[in-house]
Amino acid sequence: MVRKEPKGHGMGKQVEGPVEPGQRVVIVEDVITSGGSAIKAVEAAEAFGLKVEYVIGIIDRLAGGAEAFAAKGLELKVLTTIRDFGIVPE
Repeated sequence: MVRKEPKGHGMGKQVEGPVEPGQRVVIVEDVITSGGSAIKAVEAAEAFGLKVEYVIGIIDRLAGGAEAFAAKGLELKVLTTIRDFGIVPE
């Protein structure tokens, strides 16, 4: 788990869980909008020493996230987009 920022209590880590530097991981995000939160999670995971293979988004709101990932050289895989729900992005 990658936290937005380290907690002030407990282990106080930004990256927590059964991971060790050098391991390959996938970042999972529920909703992709601008991509900012997931990109920060990737950066924190990489700073911890993890190798991020790609990012999976459950729903892409088609609001620039895919372009933001591409600009960072990150692969984004999505399960669905808002178009699948009959919503046309503005």
